[in-house]
Formats: sequence, C-alpha cells, structure tokens
Amino acid sequence: METNRDTEIFLAYSNKDRPWVEQFSSALRDAGIKSWFDVANLAPGTSLEEQLESALRISRTFVLILTPNSIGNPTTLFELGAAIADNKRITPVVAQEFDRKRSPIRLDRYQFFEEPSAQEAGKRVAAALQKAAA
Repeated sequence: METNRDTEIFLAYSNKDRPWVEQFSSALRDAGIKSWFDVANLAPGTSLEEQLESALRISRTFVLILTPNSIGNPTTLFELGAAIADNKRITPVVAQEFDRKRSPIRLDRYQFFEEPSAQEAGKRVAAALQKAAA
C-alpha cells in the first residue's frame, strides 16, 4: 500500500515491540485515525527505506512508542531527529517503563502518554489528535 497525503501519523517503534504496536495501530484505525505502520503498509517488493522516508515526510504527527527496546534504537532515534527537524507534532507513548535517564533530551519538552494497554493508548492518542484538530 502506498503512503498518501491522508496519512495522519507515523509510528516509530522497535521491531521487538511489534505485537503491542499492531494493537495500538488497530485502536487508532478503529477511531478513524490513519497511521503508517510498516507491516500493514508495505507491499512485497517495495523498498522499506523509501517507504519509511515518504511516510515520515508526509505524516502530520510522529508517535514514538517508548520501551526499553526502542529508547536506544538507532533507527528510532534517527526517525525522531527527522521528525523534530521537520516540525512534526511529537507524541511519545510510554508502552513499557524504561530508564528515563536514557531518554533523548529533546523528548523532555513533550507531554508523554503513559499507558501499558495498547488499545487504551490508541484510544487516548486518537482522542487527543481529534481534539487538537477541532
């Protein structure tokens, strides 16, 4: 599936957290929020790197799923840097407790959503995005 201008959010996460992110993405979709989640959006034979870059570029909001797996992940940190440089809305979601001292310093300025339930986190983020758009 190609990305398009209707992509609302880009999900950044560690592959080790994929089951949680799948449920989170499903909750967003149920609430009417479009997200770019690589597993759901990549067609066989497409370039992952090109699709990631395109989806990140056109998304309005960058959701960073924070867990011990993602906090030091070089790809996740690169995506965060690109989102900050492009003035995206940054939404950190704490899915699993991690050492906050390892958090990138730039995240301190953003309000965190702390919710271990993927379904509840998806509902809360969707509600916040819908409220901000109103």
